[in-house]
Amino acid sequence: MKRVLLYFGSFNPVHRGHIALAEYAVESNIADEVILIVSPQNPHKQSDELAAEFSRYEMCQAACQASKYPEKILVSAVEFTLPRPSYTIDTLKFLSENFGDKMEFSLLMGADNVERFDRWKSYEQILESYPIFVYPRRSYAVEKFADRVTVLADAPLFDYSATDVRTAIAEGGNISEMVIPEVESYIKLNKIYG
Repeated sequence: MKRVLLYFGSFNPVHRGHIALAEYAVESNIADEVILIVSPQNPHKQSDELAAEFSRYEMCQAACQASKYPEKILVSAVEFTLPRPSYTIDTLKFLSENFGDKMEFSLLMGADNVERFDRWKSYEQILESYPIFVYPRRSYAVEKFADRVTVLADAPLFDYSATDVRTAIAEGGNISEMVIPEVESYIKLNKIYG
């Protein structure tokens, strides 16, 4: 069975921290593959600052290809084909029904998501059925569900987020330390977040 770690997110845009975390997961042998699942619309987030889903997918594709493990860090548009809004449990059910005979799925999420995990649709079912790996965020302590998730205490920490990337672009700032050159070029070429 292939161990597949699912990394759900808006990736608006994908940045160096996202990929460093995926590389860390491969290097730590948490999974054989890490798949970035680009969410068309997070039910818990506003969509007004969201770039087009295929733009976010293409930026993720470029970032995965440029990673240390392009054969093990992949991107999926599976949620683009499923009913909206995208609920993690529905995507997990779809993947398990279609690929569960060949793959074992686990989830990667930030400590900020664990904090509000009990607001997710069928969160108990997710906790019971899938291992959850949590990467630390500086301002969040993992207290909720601490006995039911695995905190990746030595995962790399980054002091910027996708929001910081968008803010820097809007203010005409330099984003080269936060995103790879291919993603920066894509953003400029397609005038995203301008």
